[in-house]
Amino acid sequence: MALGCEGEAPAKSGPNGPPPARVQVGEVRGGSIEAQWSFLGDVTALQRARLAAGASGEVRRVLVRVGDRVQQGDMLVEIDPSLASARVRAAAASKQAGSAQFERARRDAERLSVAGPDIAAAAEIEQATSERKRASAERGRLKAAETEARAQLGRHRIKAPFEGVVANRRVDPGDWVDPGVEVIELIDDRGVEVLASIPPEVARYLSIGDKAHLSRQGETTPATVRGIVRALDAESRTVRLRLVPDAPKSWLLPGAAVDVLLTIERSEHGALVVPRDALVYGIASLKVVKSVDGKAEPVPVEVVARGRDEVLVRAEGLAAGDLVLTRGNERVFPGQPLIVLED
Repeated sequence: MALGCEGEAPAKSGPNGPPPARVQVGEVRGGSIEAQWSFLGDVTALQRARLAAGASGEVRRVLVRVGDRVQQGDMLVEIDPSLASARVRAAAASKQAGSAQFERARRDAERLSVAGPDIAAAAEIEQATSERKRASAERGRLKAAETEARAQLGRHRIKAPFEGVVANRRVDPGDWVDPGVEVIELIDDRGVEVLASIPPEVARYLSIGDKAHLSRQGETTPATVRGIVRALDAESRTVRLRLVPDAPKSWLLPGAAVDVLLTIERSEHGALVVPRDALVYGIASLKVVKSVDGKAEPVPVEVVARGRDEVLVRAEGLAAGDLVLTRGNERVFPGQPLIVLED
């Protein structure tokens, strides 16, 4: 809506000025409104993993294909473990030999200690004690080496870290892989969350547990705010918001874009609520038109927040109880007489 001639009086249509304008009016009030915002959000899976090889070798088996559902702990890919298995056997044998050597050193040290200095020389007792300590340390080292070898063997088997669906398979039997090479992508499709970036001036009014709505292609479902990152992104200068739908929906697919609809009750000291239709958009200004003694009086306003049918504004010269034009306000001029019509 545009105010006639940006507030300038029109050319008079008769000796008494322009004829009365037929309008409808609404009342200005104090209080609050339910402000509404809409932002774009991205649907993401609760868990998503790109599983990589943990060791070098030839892929021996790939036990899943794209779309397969797997349980936590299921084997997905096996890399040839021959070399790693040999290392485990060698480490186990070395540990066994080290344990035997420690037992001999322990028995020798105990025997000489019981015999005492009357039978065994002090130097001999000290040497036996030292050998026992050395053998104990060696046994510990060999035990750790076996543990490391078994861990290396475990890296040849790639297992599902959670229940989910195979989204991508990047290797086949016979392929050669190195540590860090991605082999399987796994998605937990049992639940999703929505991430959205919102301005800090909106985020300041949100709290964990607040309600929202998610919308896509005519479908809408309620959601709950579960996380707010109260720090600005370095590039967008926005706040990150995490929402979880109250119930699973088939159209909330990971990777989809949805509208995040937020409704927040807004009030502000000195601000007033006017009907949304009362706003008149000029070239470089925003106004409402007040009815004063049956005549039109434009009042510049600043919008604080917008609701579905009402707007929270700041304005000098406007007070609760005033009547503002909601219909016919786009063609009236300052001082023009008004005829108020019933709704």
